[in-house]
Amino acid sequence: MLRLLGALLIAGASLAIGLSYIAGEARKLNDLRSFVLLLKEMRGELGVRASPLPELLELLGRRCGGCGGGFAASLHSRMNELGEKEFSQLWNECLTVFSRYLESEEREQLQTLGLCLGRYELDRQLSELEICINFLDSRIAGYSSLLPEKRRMGLGLACSLGALLLIVLI
Repeated sequence: MLRLLGALLIAGASLAIGLSYIAGEARKLNDLRSFVLLLKEMRGELGVRASPLPELLELLGRRCGGCGGGFAASLHSRMNELGEKEFSQLWNECLTVFSRYLESEEREQLQTLGLCLGRYELDRQLSELEICINFLDSRIAGYSSLLPEKRRMGLGLACSLGALLLIVLI
């Protein structure tokens, strides 16, 4: 009876590990999509209205959902620190909180964008936004095409390791 219970626990744990891996990959893709939506909205607002950053971030925090909207709302709430810290530093601090699931290349691209926003002329800011959006869109396309394969691999590997552990222990 104890062996059967142990086998069920091992099988359940291996399945949970596989599902956790899949959820992390899906979360990364959702976070990227959220940031791309935020940046597209930002590009549209800057291109049409040339709104000041505090107003723009407040609007985007309300309009965008997910981690992108949370990022914009957090950055807006910290705009009162602008005299003490540079905008790029506030950007990077908020980015650290809201980009946990992103890869280092994606974070670096967003950090580079933070260095440009609010600092240079509007055309340069818009071109940097476009570069960042294109880069993140290409990453989304790559992750989206690999996600079904990663799902199969994650579940298959976790279940295989669980089965191997069961064989060894029983």
